[in-house]
Amino acid sequence: MIFRSQHLKGLTDGTPEYAKALKQSEMEAGAVTGFTSAVAAYGFFFIPAMFANFAVTSAMWGFVAFYVSCIAVCWWFYARKGAESPS
Repeated sequence: MIFRSQHLKGLTDGTPEYAKALKQSEMEAGAVTGFTSAVAAYGFFFIPAMFANFAVTSAMWGFVAFYVSCIAVCWWFYARKGAESPS
């Protein structure tokens, strides 16, 4: 939805520019979905490896730090007032 709203802003449905922008938004959304899926699949390896190589408490704090950074990035770009791409 984010890519679609960015690319189709100000375009009229049925025009060649609209069709081209719609195709571009679909390609970008597909790339993000693939990348996100790859990161998620890597988690099935990474999480047990963290527990095997570090103390449980250290691994958990690492995960907490990662998730806090994800929340901060999402807030900065999408949720805050005056965000670059508000949701």
